[in-house]
Amino acid sequence: MLTVEMLRQNGALSGLTDAQLTAIAEMSGNDENAVIGTRIGTLHGQYDADIFGITGIAKNQGEKSYDYAKRVLNDYKAQIASTATIQAQLANAKNEIATLKQKLADGAGDETLKQQLKDAKALATQLQQQLTQQASDSAKQKETYEKQIKDIYVDSAFGEAVSDLKFKAGITDGIKAVLINAAKAEVLAKGEPDFIESNGKKVLVFRGKDGNVLNNPANNLNPFTASELLMQTSLKDVIDPGKKQTGGGTGGNGGNGGDGGNLFDLSGAKTQLEADKAIENHLLAEGLTRDSAEFADRFASMRADNNVAQLPIR
Repeated sequence: MLTVEMLRQNGALSGLTDAQLTAIAEMSGNDENAVIGTRIGTLHGQYDADIFGITGIAKNQGEKSYDYAKRVLNDYKAQIASTATIQAQLANAKNEIATLKQKLADGAGDETLKQQLKDAKALATQLQQQLTQQASDSAKQKETYEKQIKDIYVDSAFGEAVSDLKFKAGITDGIKAVLINAAKAEVLAKGEPDFIESNGKKVLVFRGKDGNVLNNPANNLNPFTASELLMQTSLKDVIDPGKKQTGGGTGGNGGNGGDGGNLFDLSGAKTQLEADKAIENHLLAEGLTRDSAEFADRFASMRADNNVAQLPIR
């Protein structure tokens, strides 16, 4: 994390006031905390997904990862103990059947032994049915939990995708919710959500009717993200991407070298924070994702071309 003392040692920042240095240090600390929190949350999410995948026991709403793991271990231990008990009883019943059959074969054919053999067979059948039913119930429960977990991850991905979008003026929260749900339905009609492993973590992708992952040709054929697919739905028509300038602008490249998309109307932005937010929303509305190299390049370029650094930090 950057501190005021560290910033003062940088000659390029010598012209900044103490208030500006303090604001930068505060932003650095907040950003570091946000990154660490996100990484911890992602790590816990991976643990939760792995625990569910192994045991089939879903995490409760609002349950902490530690409490979830502890509960699952206890529940899983109980399930194993129950199954082991039934299996032991079944083994004993089968041994008793074998013993009684041997006695009958040796000529001890009284009615008592025959009844005992009949009872032992009935018990063995009952125990086997219990094991079969238990396995069936576990499979159904796991399938239900898998769908619940999947829905949670998908809802979270869509929620994150729309959290920073700026809607056009006049659209109420109620209408926003309707529009977002409609856009989500459009995406889900186009592709079935699924998860793949990428760099050691689970990544949400969408598969077409042919079962293949839907890839974005505008992003080096990487799998479409929820955000990118949302920007291909009717939602794009109600998002405010910001207004592009029509004049020469004040950018350092004197007209942006022919890229017209970097000249951006930031007249409403009074601080660097407001300008950065407007640029970010604009790039998201174009379908770029924050973790892409193109997003980072465009963000830095638009920031420089529109002289954002000349604005107050906050």
